[in-house]
Amino acid sequence: MSKSYQITEVTDFKHFHAVLNEVYRGNDQYVFPLRGDIETVLSDKNRVYDGTNLKLWVVLEEGKRPVGRIAAFIDRERNEEMDLPVGGIGYFESIEVDAVAELLFNAAEGWLKEEGMHAVDGPINFGERDKFWGLLVRGWYRPIYQETYNPPYYQRMFEDRSYRPHEQCFTMRGIVSQFPAEKLKKLAGLVREKYGLYTKTLDKNNLLEGAEDFAAAYNSAFTHLPYFKPLSSDDVYPTFKQMKPIMDPYLTSLAYDKNDKPIGMAGLIPDINCFMKGVNGKMDWKGLPRFLWRLKFQKKPRNCKGVAFGIASKYQGMGVYPLMIDAMYQGGDQHNRRTYKYVDLATIRGHNDVMVSTCRRMSTEVHRVHIAYRKALVSGATWEAFSMMDVEHVEMGVYGQGE
Repeated sequence: MSKSYQITEVTDFKHFHAVLNEVYRGNDQYVFPLRGDIETVLSDKNRVYDGTNLKLWVVLEEGKRPVGRIAAFIDRERNEEMDLPVGGIGYFESIEVDAVAELLFNAAEGWLKEEGMHAVDGPINFGERDKFWGLLVRGWYRPIYQETYNPPYYQRMFEDRSYRPHEQCFTMRGIVSQFPAEKLKKLAGLVREKYGLYTKTLDKNNLLEGAEDFAAAYNSAFTHLPYFKPLSSDDVYPTFKQMKPIMDPYLTSLAYDKNDKPIGMAGLIPDINCFMKGVNGKMDWKGLPRFLWRLKFQKKPRNCKGVAFGIASKYQGMGVYPLMIDAMYQGGDQHNRRTYKYVDLATIRGHNDVMVSTCRRMSTEVHRVHIAYRKALVSGATWEAFSMMDVEHVEMGVYGQGE
């Protein structure tokens, strides 16, 4: 006897979160994303949310068991700067039943079309492009913090419904102890001497000043990009405060010109997914003590994750990136080399040849590949996809097994 599936729009997260238990049960690799992170994105806590531009749906099996979910959203401010009205879908999860996926896609796409969207991108994040971006298509290992992880059959579910690759998103991994330290040190010295540039780390006791300089460096680095939205210290400071308990000052470097103007930033954080086993996405009275105990006492090698890299266009090609990386490597008597095994540089765009080649010079290589897809919602909608790099050499990994 076939099972029945019903889709319903939801305004709370009870069933939305519960879908993960059905999809990833028994998966040794999977790390539940923090529920607070998801709820911050998909609510009025998100600065992009305007009260009308977000919908959530859940599919129930036999009216009870939550087996699928999806979010649909519209970044109206960003769309004002684009020729093609594009909506987004994200946080898609489904058991391996096409009827469930069909209900989810139809609901999300139908609403976006009603709202005047000509195309849809997915899976992507609602807002900033630094997390939960793209569908994992190569590199099934334990995900890093705020990185999308999904079963391999999701790719077929998207492509069977006319979603086509639009943008590659890489996670590039390197072994910290194998960074070209002496080469970096020499190059950094030349940059300081020739251009008068210098670096600072974040001061945990003065995060507001750090937030102001970080936002200024970010804005000068990305103002030329089509999806650019300027940041202010009000955007950055709350994140800094939230991350303060796990923040490692040696993992962030801000670059300045000789006039003390911020011109570049390189920000990394400890990968907290190393310590999230058993937390199940809930930093409650059960999960928080487990996480804090592992964070303090677990001897397992720690990893770090790159979250933001940028250099003002005027200063690109002048060695600012090696300058910042050297500062992080040498700081605290090479604290990072002694503390972290792997560094994962996340959300590196495959069409950004300069950034990919720069990361490779730092002894990192593509470790995981995500794809953001695009689909037309109306006839005649056209666009040009970003250029794609050949990734056939990237290992597939084994879904659900090992780290």
